[in-house]
Amino acid sequence: MRIVLIEILLITISWIVAPVSSLSAAETGWNEAGVRMGIQIAPKREHFHQYEAFAVYGLPWDWRNSSGWGLTPQAETSLGVLHGGGETGFIGSVGTALVLNKRGNGFTTDVGINVNVLDRRQFGLQDFGSILEFGAFLGVNYRFNNGLKVGYRLQHISNAHIFYAEETPNPGLDMHLFGISYCF
Repeated sequence: MRIVLIEILLITISWIVAPVSSLSAAETGWNEAGVRMGIQIAPKREHFHQYEAFAVYGLPWDWRNSSGWGLTPQAETSLGVLHGGGETGFIGSVGTALVLNKRGNGFTTDVGINVNVLDRRQFGLQDFGSILEFGAFLGVNYRFNNGLKVGYRLQHISNAHIFYAEETPNPGLDMHLFGISYCF
């Protein structure tokens, strides 16, 4: 449900920005790398922490209006560890995001979806139902003049009821993630 709402939000934002902007070539390629750490919003069966390294790849589109504000799509990947229930396991992700920003330094927001892979489906008493999890996130960041960027991300991952019966609760995980990165 949350993923559908985020997709609707992305489409709505693109409809609003597209008529007042022009499509131009964006800087493509790897343009950001950093680390994030996170804590679970509210414990369920176990309490979780997440630590990851991430990289961002700029895609070749850029929708900007005359003031310089616009939307830029990007691809993201991450590798890290998820710790919960006295166990630590691998978590990796790949996904896409739309970034609302003004060229240069200042505040940015991003919203996106991704696919996450865990090396195990069970951490202590928490059973995620599968090693394949789907995710959605919403973030706010600040980029400084020197390329340093700090950010906060609200992230949700779950199996989207694909691997559980509909009457079984969806064992999702909501995280507060804090990051620091360098934009090049």
